[in-house]
Amino acid sequence: MGIAEVLTIVLVLLKLTDVITWSWWLVLLPAILSFSLYVLIVVVKLIMIMVAVFVVKKRDATR
Repeated sequence: MGIAEVLTIVLVLLKLTDVITWSWWLVLLPAILSFSLYVLIVVVKLIMIMVAVFVVKKRDATR
């Protein structure tokens, strides 16, 4: 479990016990940000793989 997951759990518990009165999107913001970062990393890796495959195919086609 990372810091974002722990922070999300703590904030949800605080919200459910009425210790904080923040809106739910603020309470879930650490989870949203970490999910967005994971998605961004996956997209960048997929783009890198696609570029590598394209370069290899182009290099093989010129031989």
